[in-house]
Amino acid sequence: MLEQNLITMQQYAVKYKMSTFGVVKLVNAKKLKTIKKNVEGEEREFIIDETVPSLKPLKSETPTESNDETTMNYEVEFHKLLAKYIELQDKYTKLIESN
Repeated sequence: MLEQNLITMQQYAVKYKMSTFGVVKLVNAKKLKTIKKNVEGEEREFIIDETVPSLKPLKSETPTESNDETTMNYEVEFHKLLAKYIELQDKYTKLIESN
């Protein structure tokens, strides 16, 4: 059981825009799966939220050598995007002025 799938009743109520009382009623009616967990010396009840996607373990990747084909000259790319931005900004101001 992953920690990210456990939420408190208050968190469940906020997430699904319900009242806390409504969540307590669902828990008491056994419509929500719960688990009791010892947190900081006291036993607390958590709801198992199955809508949260579980994280898959990451593959152990070895660092790859950088290829000249895949490296990017960020300064050149920045200036290309800046030129496009300026061009779009000019078109926008002309459009605003025409209206």
